[in-house]
Amino acid sequence: VVFLNVVIGLTLTETAGDLAIAAAICSSCLEVPIPNDIPFIGEIGLGGELRMVTRMEKRVNTVVKLGYRMCIVQKAAEKVLETEGLEKIKVIGCRNLKDVINTIFPNVMKRSK
Repeated sequence: VVFLNVVIGLTLTETAGDLAIAAAICSSCLEVPIPNDIPFIGEIGLGGELRMVTRMEKRVNTVVKLGYRMCIVQKAAEKVLETEGLEKIKVIGCRNLKDVINTIFPNVMKRSK
């Protein structure tokens, strides 16, 4: 069981933040900070698979407006976003949480083998 502290009065109903929360938990367990220039957009299934979320194009465009140059999303979203004219940002698609960990913590994962 994992408990997440949220500001009093807020209820989390948006599943697009699942991936960011999972990345934060992994960062804490591995004792390695997440690079501060990578946003995460995605839902995580019970098997660790990443799922597409609604309005992906709008979400990534918002991330670009905020100044980010890289974004982690679900693999199928990567293909969808290729046609959106997002040349200002590198969109990295991952199939599952393991792919995400290997992408954002590559040196840590090499050391543990």
